[in-house]
Amino acid sequence: MKNSMTFIHAADLHLDSPFVGLKYLPTQLFEKMRESTFLAFSRLITFAIKEQVDFVLLSGDLYDGEERSLKAQLRLKKEFDRLHAAGIEVYVIHGNHDHLGGKWLDLEWPDNVHVFSSEHVEMKVFLKNGAPLAYIYGYSYPARSVTENMTAHYVKQDNASVYHIGMLHGSIEGNKEHDVYCPFKVNELINKDFDYWALGHIHKRQLLHENNPIIAYSGNIQGRHRKESGEKGFYLVEMNEEASTASFISAEEVIWADVEVSVEGLHNVSELIQQCEEIIGEIRQDRRSTCLTIEFTETGDLATSLETSQTVQDIMDALNDDEDDSSRFVWVVKILNKTHQHNENNPKLTSFFTDLHTTVENYHSFAEVTQPLMQHPIYRKYIEEFTLEEQQQLLKEAERLLHNELLKQSGVRDR
Repeated sequence: MKNSMTFIHAADLHLDSPFVGLKYLPTQLFEKMRESTFLAFSRLITFAIKEQVDFVLLSGDLYDGEERSLKAQLRLKKEFDRLHAAGIEVYVIHGNHDHLGGKWLDLEWPDNVHVFSSEHVEMKVFLKNGAPLAYIYGYSYPARSVTENMTAHYVKQDNASVYHIGMLHGSIEGNKEHDVYCPFKVNELINKDFDYWALGHIHKRQLLHENNPIIAYSGNIQGRHRKESGEKGFYLVEMNEEASTASFISAEEVIWADVEVSVEGLHNVSELIQQCEEIIGEIRQDRRSTCLTIEFTETGDLATSLETSQTVQDIMDALNDDEDDSSRFVWVVKILNKTHQHNENNPKLTSFFTDLHTTVENYHSFAEVTQPLMQHPIYRKYIEEFTLEEQQQLLKEAERLLHNELLKQSGVRDR
């Protein structure tokens, strides 16, 4: 009979992430952001020690780049030393960001840290009370890009008295939303007959398979931009012979959030700012530092005024004007104008807008539009491939701009 065990599954720490896009923040707030990845990881370690878990799994991208900073390594070592003092083992694979082909000043790690090979899939034995309790399988990237499906190399060793856990940094085969490294099929992982798959690379927390085995992306531990919104953290996994559970534990130091503010029924900018301030006040009650994106939506008297980018910028500056508390801040990082002008008197336009919306919803030729641009070396150098989400956002923005421009032009002609 196998003993029960608990462990933490985390990935994509991206320690010392530079947060380049937030350099415009006030100095105190920016420094808080720069420290956020370290503070989130320290929170994870504190939780591991408090719960006295058996071990910690880190499934790749511990650092933000291949030339990992000495600062990041020293902070990581400090946290690993804390685990060592508490008798907790750490198992590490390296991914595309922190692959083992990079350059850095290497440190000597404590004995509780086990790093998997970049030459082949390796199996390491976790011992509890002197007896094997888990076989842990993993593979570290030797270079930034590993496009081979590595699942065939994860071979389960013949021992029914232990748990079998796979660590893999990669993405589902055919996924177009992310760079595809170490592609795999979910069924391939299921067929390996492991008890748990600890995945990394995708920053969105998700369970690909809920049991027998659990196949999970823990996501990253700290959001770094507005597309990484919501709570971030890790899984606490509890296993026994009857069942396994993976419970999410939040760890982020700063949370990225999105809110919608309707302009329907608002008559001036003062009312709009007041409504935004009320929402910010409610968020502040949560007592978590927040990077906030506000979306202005619906239609109303203010829709035309919000068409100018300077107006939107002035509103954002007004909302951020008094924010100077770096310990628990709410900072508006972006305002998206999703409002549209209203038209009730032109049935032809109404029909056209219906057709326009249907066209956008069913558009599948985005690549054809960008193909000529992709032939240009400047485009290839500076523009990354658009994800499906980004394509949809661009199409929606194009629909909104067409909508409003047609209303303007029709209004001019009607006069």
